[in-house]
Amino acid sequence: MPLAGLRVIDLGIITAGAASSQVLADFGAEVIKVESTTYTDPFRSWSQVAGAGSIDPDASPAFNAVNRGKLGVAINLKTDEGRAAFLRLVAQADLVVENFRRGVLERLGVGFEQLKAANPRIVLLSLSSQGSTGPERDYISFGSTLEAIGGLMSVTGYGPDLPMWTGNNVNYPDQLVSIVAPGLALAALRLRDRTNEAVHVDHSQREAVTSLLGHEIVRASRDDLPSGSDSNRHPRHAPHGVYRTAGEDDWLALSVRSDDEWSGLCEVLGLDAVARDPRFATADARAHNRAELDDLVGGACASRAKDALARELQAAGVPAAPVQRPDEVLDDPQLASLGFYQTVPGDSLIQRGFIARLSRTPAQVRRRAPRLGEHTDDVLALPAASQPGIAGVRFPDQVGQ
Repeated sequence: MPLAGLRVIDLGIITAGAASSQVLADFGAEVIKVESTTYTDPFRSWSQVAGAGSIDPDASPAFNAVNRGKLGVAINLKTDEGRAAFLRLVAQADLVVENFRRGVLERLGVGFEQLKAANPRIVLLSLSSQGSTGPERDYISFGSTLEAIGGLMSVTGYGPDLPMWTGNNVNYPDQLVSIVAPGLALAALRLRDRTNEAVHVDHSQREAVTSLLGHEIVRASRDDLPSGSDSNRHPRHAPHGVYRTAGEDDWLALSVRSDDEWSGLCEVLGLDAVARDPRFATADARAHNRAELDDLVGGACASRAKDALARELQAAGVPAAPVQRPDEVLDDPQLASLGFYQTVPGDSLIQRGFIARLSRTPAQVRRRAPRLGEHTDDVLALPAASQPGIAGVRFPDQVGQ
């Protein structure tokens, strides 16, 4: 596998940290997840996503989704013995991943300077909220607040009166960071190999969110009015949006950008009279009369099944897709043909696939997410940790299993 031989110490929690290191595990890295017997990854029990608040710390869908392929150890970094054991692991590692609040690592005695002392070639990937400098470096953040302060919420939603965020089940900033961060880690590792020196990567999640709004930054620098949010509408194209179809809660998304697509839509929906209506004869006219057009298109879609209608529209050259729920995505034939869905050895759960495919060295899910401290004995028996004094850390509040 492409990252075989890479050892990662994972202090990441929730999505941003844990999912970033999970990508590395998928491509062959040995990822050692470090939790404490007194502080576990909150995803183990996060009620809104953990299976209706199950008390089983191993049952959380969210935890299992972003921690597969990892080894799990329980080390309490607040004790001298636990900290010493952790630094011995760092001494034989390539990368440490963390997404704590700024200052937490330093207070625990495992900041970048301490990591460098243990391993002069270590790479530390910090997925901070606001960055390591500036007046707001210590701000507490979650996906919702990052979408707000990063500017993303100003251009989403159903109008300026009600900005919207992506919600607990998505937390878009976390998902974004977990895709970008592995590439940053590999870039830092390449630099480390060239210079033989430690590297600290500070990836500000706030900057990641704002970077999505590059065009809005340019507009603002020219004193242009901001784009704002306008529901599912497009400023120039119509019809453009999501339309209810037959079924209890079924919808179709479509976008018509040209006269040819407009003709194809009218043909499939049987809107011959509408196609000849001068109010909709040009793209500008359709955009100007979008309210009436949305009513007509919505009425024609209401009696049609979303999947069949999407296929007909695609065949006619119209960009269209059914709005799929998770259970429908699970049965999606396109994703099945790509081999997207994966099963975990020893587990019946079906999980998402990989973010990319390598032709000669594909990714692989090698093990389920670890139980709390499941591999403590095995990991602490690695050469780096098999040193005098290691037995002295094996106490419930220091190193657990």
